[in-house]
Amino acid sequence: MLKVTFPLLTLLLIEVNKTETQRGVSINSVKILHDPNDQRNIKEGSKITLTCSGNIVTLPGQTSQVLYLFYKGQNKDILLQNGTSDRKDSQYTIQSARASHSGYYCCVMEAGSERRESEPTFLTVQGNLQAPVLTIHPINVTVGDSTELRCTSEEIPPLTFIFYKYKDGQKSYRFHDIKSNNDFSMYQLKVTAATEKTYSCAVQGNGPLIESKHSEIVQIIVQDPFSDPVFEIEPSDTIFEGDILTIKCKVNFLPLFHGIQPKLTIVKDTTAIHIKDNATTVFSKRATANDAGEYKCMAEWKDVLKITMRQVNVTVPVSTPTLIPTPTGDNVVEGGILNLSCAVLKGSYPITYKFYKATSETPLHQITLNATTAVHRIISVNNENNGKYSCEASNTANQKPRTKKSQYIIITVKGAQWWIYALALVSVVSIAIVITVLCIRYHKQRSKNNKDKNQVDESYETCQIGSLQHNQEADSDRDHEVDYTNIRALKRNGDTLTRTDSESDCEGDYTNVTTKRKAANTHSDSSSDENNEVSYTQLDLAQPQNSNMPQKPGPTIYASILFNSYGAGVLEKSES
Repeated sequence: MLKVTFPLLTLLLIEVNKTETQRGVSINSVKILHDPNDQRNIKEGSKITLTCSGNIVTLPGQTSQVLYLFYKGQNKDILLQNGTSDRKDSQYTIQSARASHSGYYCCVMEAGSERRESEPTFLTVQGNLQAPVLTIHPINVTVGDSTELRCTSEEIPPLTFIFYKYKDGQKSYRFHDIKSNNDFSMYQLKVTAATEKTYSCAVQGNGPLIESKHSEIVQIIVQDPFSDPVFEIEPSDTIFEGDILTIKCKVNFLPLFHGIQPKLTIVKDTTAIHIKDNATTVFSKRATANDAGEYKCMAEWKDVLKITMRQVNVTVPVSTPTLIPTPTGDNVVEGGILNLSCAVLKGSYPITYKFYKATSETPLHQITLNATTAVHRIISVNNENNGKYSCEASNTANQKPRTKKSQYIIITVKGAQWWIYALALVSVVSIAIVITVLCIRYHKQRSKNNKDKNQVDESYETCQIGSLQHNQEADSDRDHEVDYTNIRALKRNGDTLTRTDSESDCEGDYTNVTTKRKAANTHSDSSSDENNEVSYTQLDLAQPQNSNMPQKPGPTIYASILFNSYGAGVLEKSES
């Protein structure tokens, strides 16, 4: 009650002093001084005097009543003293300084409506802080309850209270700090099964002060209402798919807590599969491969939670294996590679695979893998590899083997000669196709070349008629220049011109046919018919146009050329 009444009376006194101050007072400046003057080297036990003074101006004939306030702390945390005086200064005295007196100090002057405060000043008192005292109430607790830790100090506030706990009662850990303007501080501790049992505290003042020594160590007494959950799984050794899986979760109570009914929960991975409010709970089912995983037994009461975990493994027997040959049994070639694959659809690892031939009890190959498929490879097969094959798959746990056997397959090795003949046949057919294609292309190209030879008949040892000079009389007024091309030699049969295949006597190379202008004369006869065709006769074709070729004597060769309106000529040979 006195703790509440004293601050109220202090505030009331301050208000009364304010009303008694006179009007018309002006405060220009305020400062705080201290004695001794060495603010950083004040010895413990020394007397410290703080003086608050200001420049006060009053009206003539009036006296000033000033309220002086002394504070500790940079933010005026604690009011040390207040009083009214008509003097221009006031003092606050610390009779015997101690380390906790270190810190910031300032003062405030109030007169009428005027209020001024000084700049803070820091004092350092040499010495050590005294160790505080730690008390815990209640000291006998039950898991789920709360207890209070109270740290009290004789040092001058403001102070920082530091709480420590001891891991296994040996090494201390700082776990909570509280700043207080009082000489004590409290911390509420929630008690769990993992709560440490041993605690202490220390204090630290403002400024660069080291903290005090730790208080005496206090140990609390914690009682558990029940033990950690007991987890029982049957069968305990190995669980096979199809077995009955039984999970039991229970707790044991202390004699004083038999009336407690905790909630027991069985959890698989992250899913609760069974919940019951009792000291014991049991859950059973037929095991499958999906039942493997991590299980938890959780016991809850108030804020108490205890968990026990256990891993459950379900062994899945191997399924009947399948033996697959690559290549298939009737496509195995002598000298090739044969792969025998033994595969199962399911089965817990590790799985042992064995490969057999015919009815032999000795395996050809045996291997243990963490896989659902194993391969036995036979390199360069021969006739000895003919026969029946099978495989076995098994997994074993605690002397309980589970073995399955595959179907039989038949392997027939074929000789290598037949595919050599096939390869030779394919080669011959390929060569024939290539030759045929080349011949077709050759004949097409030759046919095209024959068309490009101006359709000259090969009757005169394939002589190519060169340039032909001729006279054409088309009009009596002018000479004509005609390009004579596409000339064919014909043989006259009565009144009809026919093509001849007889050899020609000409030996000249009549190539590079050119057109020359020449007037018609008496050396050539011409006639016109209704088809606008002109026949030129008695043309000397014996002289080759290539002057570099030697002249061979021979008869004079004449020809009659029949031109149609399209410029196509027909050649008829005659000699004299």
